[in-house]
Amino acid sequence: MDHAKRYPPGIPYIIGNEGCERFSYYGMRAILFVYMVSLFGQQLAQKAAEDKATNRIHLFFAGVYAFPMIGAIISDRLLGKYRTIFWLSLVYCMGHAALAVVGTTEYGLYFGLALIALGSGGIKPCVSAQVGDQFSAENESLVTNVYQAFYFIINFGSFFATLLIPVLLAEYGSEVAFGVPGILMFIATVVMWMGRNKFIRVPPKPGGKLGLLDTFSSVALFMTFGSLFFTSGASLVVRIGVGAACFALGAVLFAVRQGIEQDSGFLAVLVYSLQNQAKKKPGEGFFSVAREKFGDEAAEGPPAVIRIAIVFSMVSVFWALFDQHASSWINQAGKMNLTVNLPIVGEKTLKASQIAALNPLMVMLIIPFLNFAVYPVLTKLGLKLTPLRKMASGMFLTAFSFIVVALLQARIEALAAAGEKVTVLWHILPYLIITTAEVLVSATGLEFAYTQAPRSMKSTIMGFWLLAVTLGNLLVAFLAGFSALSLEQFFWTFAGLMAVAAAIFSVLAHFYKEKTYLQAAR
Repeated sequence: MDHAKRYPPGIPYIIGNEGCERFSYYGMRAILFVYMVSLFGQQLAQKAAEDKATNRIHLFFAGVYAFPMIGAIISDRLLGKYRTIFWLSLVYCMGHAALAVVGTTEYGLYFGLALIALGSGGIKPCVSAQVGDQFSAENESLVTNVYQAFYFIINFGSFFATLLIPVLLAEYGSEVAFGVPGILMFIATVVMWMGRNKFIRVPPKPGGKLGLLDTFSSVALFMTFGSLFFTSGASLVVRIGVGAACFALGAVLFAVRQGIEQDSGFLAVLVYSLQNQAKKKPGEGFFSVAREKFGDEAAEGPPAVIRIAIVFSMVSVFWALFDQHASSWINQAGKMNLTVNLPIVGEKTLKASQIAALNPLMVMLIIPFLNFAVYPVLTKLGLKLTPLRKMASGMFLTAFSFIVVALLQARIEALAAAGEKVTVLWHILPYLIITTAEVLVSATGLEFAYTQAPRSMKSTIMGFWLLAVTLGNLLVAFLAGFSALSLEQFFWTFAGLMAVAAAIFSVLAHFYKEKTYLQAAR
């Protein structure tokens, strides 16, 4: 067979691993809100239990999307992708085991979720990048097909896990419902191990002592802010003190590392520019002093990252709304009539947490519909579909989806007074709107970030993209603490925040000057 038409031998193992891992994650996630409400409800009133569950689940999501910064550093600079994925997958398995065994207690639940956040978040930036590592110039034409299969298996696993695991929780309890995702994660780890001799492995740079210093300094600097959440039960003085200690340790380790050998990463270029502003000639930009030291591309990196990060700052609000289909939307579904007549299967009573399966199902339908039906028509009509315009449209759609659920909540409460319920089939409408928004914002945003960042800064900007998800979930966790907000008011609050963020994003996008770095990366 022509090598250009041959798929790399490691690809089936990566896709198999991803399918099992996504099943495990989304299966666990599907029941998390319902389980937390039940657990917290043993000591709290229903509304208080729902608010606490919303807070805790979004703090967990924030951790899942914050830890990729650590995983990327470990992978790129110390262990390499395969070893990072394998060892953090074992941590991931331990997290599922903890949920199944000790998750019946509040702190046992937190322990398991912390391990899953570290494992899932840590491998997140490595797996998709490992796919790209398997290809060379000879067979790069097959990359698109593989990424399509990769994306399909993610949604395939998510869809079936969201349907199955809530049934296991109802029929067999939390031990089985959390245990089955754990088994799938263990299978994912075994599949990855089986492919260990099939993968093309890109060695970490610099590795060794320098890689270890990079890792420890990055973790310490990361914990400057992360410690504020891990020490949430302590006094403000203690929290600030721990954060300051982490920053001091990170700064010292960073200085030691740079003293041995300077790298050209984002932080190194930024610090060098700050220290050498006196050498800048009149009229030159802030980072111009770094050009002679690190080269043109490295010097262009930090300002490019900062420009993109400013634009992306508003995207964090999108994630605050989108991730609520695993919390507040399940809460709303639980107050609706879950008995429906379905084609083929007839009358069926669904679980509230199963409704979220609409999202991955719709993703698999909406992407081809937009690509083959909507975009070509708009192009023929003369409408220029830039990535930023797609993202702005998606953000306004997201605000509209929350207007719909707010109006639904008002109707639910009105009928509840008469002893009636709204059918859960009405949830199809907001899911259709927000899933379309997800495709416009998430998929387009990743493509935009990748093309706008110089080669040396692509991992950095992906980290900032994922941090936007973290900030969005922290916003939800914060607002969930306001017990005076009814569920309807909660939805209206986020609809308003999203509309404002979309408007600001549109203004920032209008003034953003695009510059692609794809050709420079070849």
